[in-house]
Amino acid sequence: MDRRALGIAGVAVAGAAGVTALLRWKLWSHGVPSAPTPPVGDYFDPGELARNRQYRRGVWAMAVAAVPIAPAVALAVAGTSGRWGGPLARLARGRAWRAGLLFGAGLSVAETLAGLPVGAARYGWGREYGIVTQNPPAWLLDVAKGTAVEAVISAGVACGAAVLIARAPRLWWAGLACGVAGFVYLSTLLAPVVIDPLFQRTRPLDDPVLSRQILDLARREGVPADRVLVNDASRRTVAANAYVSGLGASRRIVLYDTLLRDFPRDEVLAVVAHELAHVKHRHVLKGTTTGALMAIPGCLLCFALVGARTGWGRAATPGGAGTRLVVRRLAIVAATASVAGTLATPFANYVSRTYEREADWTALRTTHDPSAQVRLFQGFVRTALGMPDTPRALQLWFGTHPEPIERIGMAEYAARHPDPAG
Repeated sequence: MDRRALGIAGVAVAGAAGVTALLRWKLWSHGVPSAPTPPVGDYFDPGELARNRQYRRGVWAMAVAAVPIAPAVALAVAGTSGRWGGPLARLARGRAWRAGLLFGAGLSVAETLAGLPVGAARYGWGREYGIVTQNPPAWLLDVAKGTAVEAVISAGVACGAAVLIARAPRLWWAGLACGVAGFVYLSTLLAPVVIDPLFQRTRPLDDPVLSRQILDLARREGVPADRVLVNDASRRTVAANAYVSGLGASRRIVLYDTLLRDFPRDEVLAVVAHELAHVKHRHVLKGTTTGALMAIPGCLLCFALVGARTGWGRAATPGGAGTRLVVRRLAIVAATASVAGTLATPFANYVSRTYEREADWTALRTTHDPSAQVRLFQGFVRTALGMPDTPRALQLWFGTHPEPIERIGMAEYAARHPDPAG
């Protein structure tokens, strides 16, 4: 890399560090106590965990195998752009926007196909252990729908990036950062109402007593709410869960029907209190803002690597030769983004775990029922064939939530330190 590229890359890294410091100061959780983790044997029978451990070892192995697939595909595509760039430019008739559409859709499909064997193996593994209930045709249909959605999104992003690269060779990174940030917010807003219905069916919670209890929880946590939805998770899995998604009018709290089927009411309320805490603390908005802000140094790093590999000037000629250069630059951007996104996984999951701890603590302070929280996490381990304690390296890389035994430790702490205001 030349000095200019190194300097820009250094600014990008420094910018990412600065954004991280800002986020740590303003957006991450605060005020959550540090609770000791109890021994696993106090809450789980090691003998009963043997099957869980066997299942999780397979899941962990496949998760590790899947990590390098997308970056490897993106790097291979970028490294061979001299072979396919010309034909793609001709197919796009020399138009950068068309080349971007074709490139984005093609790369997305290639990454999906490369990861399909691991995905199929994980599906089969889940079916063998009874965690996955979805039949093969339904699973293949979901894979096809997911591939189509991702291809459309990737094509749109790549189309915009190609136009920016072609028209603003020195400032395209700034425009791309703004576009990515806007897309992050827009997708968070629209996904619950546009994409989620493609994969699941939801209905309003039809238990009036439970509905009143949930709305009372919402009132106590200061969260505007008038309904909770239930999805048809039992068509896909026996695992129980709940989640909150969307912003503003699209925000919704969704309970798995397996949660209502397999868990008693006090534990369901513990889950709901946790999800309402996410809303109260604006975790979806904070997470979205994190992704949007990180787009700035990320796109600047892409700009540095593109300049180092292809120079800094505009394409020499419009049409074929110029479009080939745009495509080559676009491939470098995609490879850089894929590698950087993969390497950022532990950081993103660390932030997620801080939000989950804050939601756990808020739920405990709202329900004043630590015993229900303890039984809930024991039930999650039982129904999902989970492990209360994950190997440290795997937890650091893949863990979006604190370990169940750690969450039980927080419930223990709450029982020993009741909320004076409660």
